[in-house]
Amino acid sequence: MDGTPVDGTPVGGGDVGPNAGAGAGHPAFAALPARLPAGLPAGLHPARARRSPADSPAAAVRAGVRRLAARPAGAVDAGRRPRPDLRLLPAVAASWAGAAMAIGQPWEAAACAGASCLALCVAWAAAAWWMQAGRRPDPRRPAAGGGRLAGAAATAALAALCLGTVLVAVALRQHDRQTAPLAVAAASGSQLYLTIEVSEGPRVLNPGMGPPQVAFGAVILHATVRGRALDGPLPVRVVAGMDWAHVPAGSTVSTAGAVAPGGVQEPVAGILRPATAPLDVRPAQGGSPALAFRAGWLTAAHQAWARASPDVAGLLPGMVMGDRSASPPGLDESMKTVGLTHLTAVSGANCTLVLSALMLGLRTLHAPRAAAGAAAVLGLAGFVAVVGPDPSVLRAAVMGGIGCAAMLSGRPRRIGALLSASIVVLLAANPWLALDYAFILSVLATLGLHVMGQRCARWLGAWMPAWAAQAVAIPFAAQLFCAPVIVLLQPRLALYTVPANMAVAPVVALVTTVGTLGMVAAPVLPALASGCALVAGAGSWWVSVVARWMSQLPASALPWPEGGKGVVLMALLNTGLLGALVALVERRRVAEGVRRLRRRLPPECRFLLGFGSLAGCSAVSAALWTAAVLGW
Repeated sequence: MDGTPVDGTPVGGGDVGPNAGAGAGHPAFAALPARLPAGLPAGLHPARARRSPADSPAAAVRAGVRRLAARPAGAVDAGRRPRPDLRLLPAVAASWAGAAMAIGQPWEAAACAGASCLALCVAWAAAAWWMQAGRRPDPRRPAAGGGRLAGAAATAALAALCLGTVLVAVALRQHDRQTAPLAVAAASGSQLYLTIEVSEGPRVLNPGMGPPQVAFGAVILHATVRGRALDGPLPVRVVAGMDWAHVPAGSTVSTAGAVAPGGVQEPVAGILRPATAPLDVRPAQGGSPALAFRAGWLTAAHQAWARASPDVAGLLPGMVMGDRSASPPGLDESMKTVGLTHLTAVSGANCTLVLSALMLGLRTLHAPRAAAGAAAVLGLAGFVAVVGPDPSVLRAAVMGGIGCAAMLSGRPRRIGALLSASIVVLLAANPWLALDYAFILSVLATLGLHVMGQRCARWLGAWMPAWAAQAVAIPFAAQLFCAPVIVLLQPRLALYTVPANMAVAPVVALVTTVGTLGMVAAPVLPALASGCALVAGAGSWWVSVVARWMSQLPASALPWPEGGKGVVLMALLNTGLLGALVALVERRRVAEGVRRLRRRLPPECRFLLGFGSLAGCSAVSAALWTAAVLGW
């Protein structure tokens, strides 16, 4: 060691007088006069010494800049920082696992398990209260074992309460699906004459060997089977021909057909294949204002970009309100290859940008914080109503509001608690989210940004400017947590996901904010909507260029093992990348930790931490990956 602490401040033997030079501006020297003896001669006392140019504020600023420039790599992550708030993690884990298992069981099993959990909650809460009341706190002594036991009992009581609530919700939902007359008739495969409400816009399925088809979600409102009238609601998934492609969301349609029963773990009762074209199509009662906003924005985007760039005309509605019906198939595949498909779905980032823009605008107009927050929440609710209040959009609104609410409150540590609470609430409202890949990826991305976002930015800041480090850290942290799940959907390694997201990051906020403004103005100010479409379309054009160019680069998508092997290998790869980043930035700390670990190991085992062993492990990992890809 060179006798220099992590902040680069000299210690011991340094000058403390007026001629100390650049170091005189350090805060540590400002406290020295209070520690000097009172009997110093007048000429040596710092308070009575003549000020020199080195003591000026400009010199102090220059000294601080030099100290920051000379900061060693080991100081990038120095200091004590608040830890993530994970007190609700046991409750989240129990609720998630309980929902995933309960949705595949009869409703009686979920009801019994939920009642048992609520009883355990009461027992654990009573135990925590008894241990806390019986312990006499002593401020002069650290927390005793009784305090820790009381905290553990309270945590267990909270986890049992959340799990019991989710299980009761599962039991109620499963009871309706398994015992309702309409559900029983649909499960029997009988021919139904029914009236359905289209809950989401039809989307064209990937072309296969047969004729093109569309799929969309719907709710059976009324049905007639063997002369018997039955009432819903009963959610189903509709797969139909192209004559259903233009049925608007929110409309009521009459048709006939049979429902193929789905699995118990499916969020819908089954798949409806209509035997007729859409009959008696009736728009939403009263003319939904949301449909006017959507139709106006689609018209503005099409008029502005249909001739100039079909890619932009199809991509712009997707980036603003999640409508990918007009996106060219080639562009969809390119965005999937480079990991940009999340931009064409309403995600938490969209909702965060909407909330942030509303709050910033209202606070700029000196609106009170409470009023601005309430108006921003109402604006987000309107945005959700326009883009379509389906489960994925509601989930995105909740996830997007978490970070914004925590940051606006000035307490980022609340993100962990807010994320945990929102997960439990969403699982209670829709237990089938426990097995929904979109929900899992949303949670993992939010968790990655919360746990590793700022850390990655600090580590990367050792080599690049702060703005560049932040731009890289956001997609990098999200990708670290999401990649092991993504390989279950797409078993391939997208090498350009992080660079592609970095390249489009500067225009995403522009497209979302300006496009949302144009969508709001479309029904009343078509000219303003057209101008917003031109500005937002420029950003969408850049996204399409990046997607098509990077998807054509060599090794843009490498093969990756499927199933559990792919998940484990991807997790190991991400752990290795993160470890390599930490080792490069925190060289001194890592080297000291390795030395300490080597000293604790027996002499015959110390070779395991040598360069040869690490190289051998890397070679074995590469061989395992190759064998898994080739199917050996």
